[in-house]
Amino acid sequence: MERDGPFKMEVPRTFPERVRLILLGGGKCTRTFLETVVGDPSVEVLGIVEPDRGAEALSLAEHMGVPVYASLGELDLSRADIILNLTGYKKVNRGLLKGLKDTTEVVDRLSGRLLQGLLERKGFLALMDPLTGLYNVTYFYRSLKEEAERGMRYGSPFALLFMDADSFKSINDQLGHLKGDEVLRAIAEAVMASLRGSDIACRYGGDEFAVILPETRLEGAERVAERIRKGVEELSRRVGIDSLSVSIGLALFPTDGTGTETLVRRADWSMYQAKKMGGNMVYRAVEGEEPPSFFRVEEALSLVSQKGDRDKFQRSHSEVVSFLSVEIGKALGLNVAMLRHLRVAGALHDIGKAEVSSETRAWDYEEHPVIGGYMLRHIPYIRSIVPYILFHHERFDGKGFPKGLKGEQIPLGARVIFLADRLHHVLEHKSSWKVEDLLRALEEIDKDTGAVDPKIMAAFRKALESRPKDQLISSF
Repeated sequence: MERDGPFKMEVPRTFPERVRLILLGGGKCTRTFLETVVGDPSVEVLGIVEPDRGAEALSLAEHMGVPVYASLGELDLSRADIILNLTGYKKVNRGLLKGLKDTTEVVDRLSGRLLQGLLERKGFLALMDPLTGLYNVTYFYRSLKEEAERGMRYGSPFALLFMDADSFKSINDQLGHLKGDEVLRAIAEAVMASLRGSDIACRYGGDEFAVILPETRLEGAERVAERIRKGVEELSRRVGIDSLSVSIGLALFPTDGTGTETLVRRADWSMYQAKKMGGNMVYRAVEGEEPPSFFRVEEALSLVSQKGDRDKFQRSHSEVVSFLSVEIGKALGLNVAMLRHLRVAGALHDIGKAEVSSETRAWDYEEHPVIGGYMLRHIPYIRSIVPYILFHHERFDGKGFPKGLKGEQIPLGARVIFLADRLHHVLEHKSSWKVEDLLRALEEIDKDTGAVDPKIMAAFRKALESRPKDQLISSF
């Protein structure tokens, strides 16, 4: 397609339901591109071509399950809808593009450089949340780091507030997302009306907000938090909601910690405690109420493995649920991105038990999905799987926990993991499974009427019935 002007801009001629891309280059621009599309089921990155194994984007590619190749010749180019050159001024050697479909677009030269420039400036241009007008999570972490460094150098105190709209999901479910967006904008206005010009208000994600209060001690932070709480409470009549409120968690620098991760952890944990106590309140965790640690992806997976060394069933259970979740996902025809999410979420679905079973704590067992979600929710790039972990004990009939969600209120990934978890509990005493074993297990699970999504059950049963009954599925 040509635009008026002196140059031609190449864009895809067709926009399929799922776009398959091959990325050329593994530098900063490719990393930013991956960050932009992670979790988007409409985009599938088939691979990255980068001979330098130390390139900046490759560690993220590994976490996302995106394969890396040394040359174009190693890929099946016929699968690609777009080949995106993010190497800068280097032109693609067309002689290497063997097997390319006629409909495949090669975004190269000027178009590639323009896109590269936009992506490289993303950190400077995309600092605002378009819905609320507040700063976004990228700016939040940048500002929090700067404030902590200033505090360490000059001894300046500051406060951090984390807040979450109470029962926001029910607003979206009952009144629709447009009403939900209206409520979020109103909350953002109430937050800004309670702050000074030097304070920094951010939308952290979804219905969560964070505020940095420079040069603020405990008494001042509590006053601001209480103003925000009352301001949101007074919005109910304006937005037509019976009772609108927020739960607010508070942490102080340097009293509650000097590192950004520690401060976020304590403010977030305090917010969780406020919600647990009924919501619509301000809370600050006291000494001795130490929150669980956040994790990086590698640390979280390592913890699953370490727990397995102490408890063989727990280790194999995580491995099996991961495996079965992917198999069920394939039966449902889910895309590659969703299957990757199920693989990781299945492996980590019970990670909250690491805290539930701790000798120094006395958690309620039914709280372990919430604890697991909390432990993982600040890991970059996999926040999208947290709802699968948080709701993997919800039943289709609404009799599960922790929220009592019903039917399609439960995220699809959580419904898949629920079935995978049930299957292993039926088959845990068998060291190897054949198709007939899984079919019998499905019959056993089906006796608990209303527990599992019937569409998922039917799809997995149909997929199994298409195979020989004595076919070995796997051994554990």
